[in-house]
Amino acid sequence: MISLIEPKVFKLDIEKLKEILVNRLLRKGFIVKESYKAKGFSGVIHEFDILIEEGGRCCAINFCRSDATIELIKAVALYLDTKIPQIVVCNEYKKDIVEMIEGSNVKVSMLSNENIDEVIRKIVEYLKEHTRLSEMLSSSM
Repeated sequence: MISLIEPKVFKLDIEKLKEILVNRLLRKGFIVKESYKAKGFSGVIHEFDILIEEGGRCCAINFCRSDATIELIKAVALYLDTKIPQIVVCNEYKKDIVEMIEGSNVKVSMLSNENIDEVIRKIVEYLKEHTRLSEMLSSSM
């Protein structure tokens, strides 16, 4: 499950984007947890920039702080270990890196940081899926 958003002209700083996104999600009634830590099935403790919850469902948002390909691989590993759907928000990325996981059952999306509405749309899409929060976070901190 991969989403691509075409980049626009402007770029936002990660912290400013995070602040805007958190505020918009809170106004929409989502439960938002920043710097959330969860214990994976492997026993490893993972940290997510943002965890969003609604109705017993959740998804995570992480912001690219390094190469987009590396961030995508990290997100796949996080999903496999926690079963928490991942949205990776990057300044820019190459479409071909997303093809690495296209067609798989891995719920990881890469989105441009320039379209907050698209990030929120993807969050809502993930939260509508049937994976229950209690199943995904049974071993979280």
